[in-house]
Amino acid sequence: MVRKRTADERRRCAEENGFNDDDTDVDDEPVPREALDYTKERCSGPGGKADQYIKGPLRKELGLSTATRPKKYLTLENYMYLEKQLWQNDGYDYVHEAYRVFISGKLKCHVFTPARLGEISEGSTRRGTGKGLRYKETVILVAWKDGEPELRFSLKREFAKAMHDKEQQRPTHLLYEHLPGQPLVVNPMLFLLAICLAAGAFKNYKTLKEVLDVRPPANQRYWVLEWSSHVLDLPVFPEVSVDGATNKIQTGNSFNTQLKALSIRAGISPVTVHSMRREALILATANGYSDRELMKFAAHTNKMTLTRDYLSSITVVDGLAGFLKLPLRSDQAEDFRSMTVNRNPELLQSLPAKTHDQLRQREDCVAITKKIDDLTLEISCAQKGAAARDLKSERGQLYEQRRVLEEEESNRIRGDQERIHPSERKEKVYVDQHRSRFDRLRHMMPERERLSVTLFCVAPMRGPEGESAIEDLISLVKNNCRVAYEPSLRPLRTQCAMPYHAAGRCQAQHCGVDMCPYCDVEVER
Repeated sequence: MVRKRTADERRRCAEENGFNDDDTDVDDEPVPREALDYTKERCSGPGGKADQYIKGPLRKELGLSTATRPKKYLTLENYMYLEKQLWQNDGYDYVHEAYRVFISGKLKCHVFTPARLGEISEGSTRRGTGKGLRYKETVILVAWKDGEPELRFSLKREFAKAMHDKEQQRPTHLLYEHLPGQPLVVNPMLFLLAICLAAGAFKNYKTLKEVLDVRPPANQRYWVLEWSSHVLDLPVFPEVSVDGATNKIQTGNSFNTQLKALSIRAGISPVTVHSMRREALILATANGYSDRELMKFAAHTNKMTLTRDYLSSITVVDGLAGFLKLPLRSDQAEDFRSMTVNRNPELLQSLPAKTHDQLRQREDCVAITKKIDDLTLEISCAQKGAAARDLKSERGQLYEQRRVLEEEESNRIRGDQERIHPSERKEKVYVDQHRSRFDRLRHMMPERERLSVTLFCVAPMRGPEGESAIEDLISLVKNNCRVAYEPSLRPLRTQCAMPYHAAGRCQAQHCGVDMCPYCDVEVER
């Protein structure tokens, strides 16, 4: 039997192994540590103390509303309304036509992937960081599909929600070119390729023909089209000025505003990026993917999130056919999700003149207008400086208050607007200037006029219609939008086709050359 060691022997053995029993430098202060997931959920998650405080005492103290907005779903039908409005009916004058291309391209990134707003654009929680979808988070390659070359595009959601420390779990989504039987307007590669070429993003390819001529090597199934080094940190969807695309990423708030305005012009109640995300996840669930694949696709860390927050209350389970033992259907629910956007093709785009006049005569609006007039007079008399800036800031707030009143009245009028079936209408439909503007001006915009036809052709991207559409999209992104003129007014052999010149001095320093502002060529005297 082994002899039991004494206390001195145990102490000596511990000292030999590096143990130090000197506790004079031990700090009695508690050491903070990371809370366990269970504790976090209890304290700050749904049903936790903070949640109970907000929904209980704080709600009563501040009079917080508990109402929730109804969920909307951007189904395929609703998505096509947006695209048709954007390319066939829209007379809205963006600061630059590049925005029209970027909006359509960004719509596809959100519709075909469940990416959140702040994962493509710059989110409000990361304002000023420039973080969003950048070229270095994307890859484009050419591969073979049924014996034909096909462009494929991958985008990594580098800034996925709640995955800042889980790089390997951030999903990467794939978009591709080959979409048989579909119109060109739904082809994501058509728009992404145009955006990349307009930005000069490819390292070794500058023209559309050069990109479409690329084939994978004989001993390889694919070939990566490398990005130029100067675009790696640039956003795929940048902010646009009157001079064209900038190097600054578009903010999520800006895109949300554009999406809301486009929805109203298309005759549907405003949709958000989350409307697209819900529909994408519902369709992915219906396609029979496993729970793990769906969690990866949605960038969720909790498998209950999808069921609790995203799946529609409109169930796709066909109880009728199941009970009667008929073939099951899965198409009966989509129309009910489509109707959540309350489409009205005749939705008012602005306040009727009578309603607008009544609003301007209301006491609250009259008071705001009087304050604006008084401040305008004070500003005209004030000297430049801090005082003038303060007055202008105050006037800007009043303008915003008046705009909010007009928007509230517009929403009320739209909510009360009657929807009449076309077959039951007895009088001619009134078409306001916002709906008729594009038809009146399309002959002066050759790219827009061609795209209104080619984008809705069922054709391959590598056909004549597809190549024509890409070239026109590139032109919209790159062309100078400061002055738009008809082809008949373009310079002929460097001479202005105008019957006369409107001469103006060249803006270059120490330059006295007379220039025609219509064609930017020198005026001959």
